[in-house]
Amino acid sequence: MQYGFVIDQDTCIGCHACTVACKTEHEVPLGVNRTWVKYIEKGAWPDTSRFFSVMRCNHCANAPCVTICPTSALYRRTDGIVDFDTSRCIGCKSCMQACPYDALYIDPDDHTAQKCNYCAHRVAVGLEPACVIVCPEQAIVAGDLDDPASRIARMVATEELTQRAVEQGTGPNVWYKGADEASLDPLGAVPSADGGIWRDAPGIERSWLAVELAAGDAPRPEPTRHGVVSSGGMARVVYANEFPMPWGWRVSSYFLTKGISAGIALTAAVALVFGAGVESLWLSWVAPLVAGLFLVVTGVLLVADLKRPDRFLFLLTKENPGSWLVRGAWILGLFAVVLAAWFVTGLGGPNAATEPLIWAAAIVALGVAGYTAFLFGQAEARDLWQSPSLLGHMLAAAFLVGGGASVSATLWSDVGADSAPGSMVLAADGDSLLPGVEAFAWAMLIGAAIVGSIALFELGARHPTRNIQEAMHHMTRGAFAVEWWVGALLAVVVSSLAAGAVLFAGAPVAAGAGGGLAAAIGVWLMDDAFVRAGQSVPLS
Repeated sequence: MQYGFVIDQDTCIGCHACTVACKTEHEVPLGVNRTWVKYIEKGAWPDTSRFFSVMRCNHCANAPCVTICPTSALYRRTDGIVDFDTSRCIGCKSCMQACPYDALYIDPDDHTAQKCNYCAHRVAVGLEPACVIVCPEQAIVAGDLDDPASRIARMVATEELTQRAVEQGTGPNVWYKGADEASLDPLGAVPSADGGIWRDAPGIERSWLAVELAAGDAPRPEPTRHGVVSSGGMARVVYANEFPMPWGWRVSSYFLTKGISAGIALTAAVALVFGAGVESLWLSWVAPLVAGLFLVVTGVLLVADLKRPDRFLFLLTKENPGSWLVRGAWILGLFAVVLAAWFVTGLGGPNAATEPLIWAAAIVALGVAGYTAFLFGQAEARDLWQSPSLLGHMLAAAFLVGGGASVSATLWSDVGADSAPGSMVLAADGDSLLPGVEAFAWAMLIGAAIVGSIALFELGARHPTRNIQEAMHHMTRGAFAVEWWVGALLAVVVSSLAAGAVLFAGAPVAAGAGGGLAAAIGVWLMDDAFVRAGQSVPLS
């Protein structure tokens, strides 16, 4: 059994009866919708046409929202309906990043993720969804797609129908009859210059209207002083649901703090390779303490970003092992245990356990630095985040910021038997750096080189989807270009190279530490532009 919908846009009159019935049936608050009607217009007066399309959850056979949900609050029933259990939801918003149809929203009253659930409570007693009952034109057809005798199965088998975002491989179970292509394609139309025929409730962020639109060969509309754009001859969106960016500065900051935490452990292992001894305060117990503090900040940011922070323990008690949010929590927990062991054993001075624990922390740190690439890979709606170079960027950034943080630590902690906090960082021969500082400097330089190289590669690479092209435009030439370029070129590449150069020239450690701090700020700017640009492309 597989329930689904066919929306007959040839007969739909855009009356919003389905939207109102849905809001009434489920007590959906103002400002959010489980189903809504999108209006687009084409042409120039008086030769104009208006088209409607009904938007909602597609009850996918391979629902990415179910895969990424860390607590199984979203689940697929045996009848194919993708339903949700609000009592398990932690409000992480990852499902909103995974859904290519913009079907999910955060309920402003309950602070949990909700969407169309096919009126499962009505289906259970043999009734059709509320939207089907109220449609005056019978434009919404619901039923079992696996029943060849059902009207919906006959329509799918015999009529010319289209679907949304089939290239995402989700297996959607909503079909459209007679829908204009521009109304189903999120990039097929631009917002109208006057803001549309109605406006949403005050306070609803018009996030995707605030950025430049339509990369590629299409004429680029110009933003007006009101934040909307003229159509430039393209189809115009005159009414649509609008969505704020689910993830913001907390996610960008969590990238940085966990990168520093992991990077400190990684560069400590590099210092061992360069011949640094574990007798220094830094390698014996200060490094795991500082890494642990940044790990705590990471946890605070993650919990603070939840809409239901009171339920954060559900990640461990109601976990979905397939979600990289859960796997990330396991990795962070294991890292905390290893750092604690390293710290405790090192408090009594260097011992036989210190070096093995440094290596153990470095191995787990690779997972800490890199797991978010796999989490973002599960956010299938954001094509920019599917880049195969993301893992390399995150690992390199960890070495970069970890090296910078470790260099900065020499201002107040010794890094070798011959050094004192804040002193010159040359070894006894006067011609070379202390092994620890040399390791930190090389980690910072090589990390910066890789981060910069990946950025240049992405600039010149051919991007396979319009969604990626659009997001890349926003990140490198549009709304987030200043943030990205300042972070990528000035703060990361230039400051890191300068910091390494002065360290190898024998300058005081403060000079190198300043470059490391600037590089960390640059990584944050780059990642923030990346996170926001990925969410700037409309999905519905």
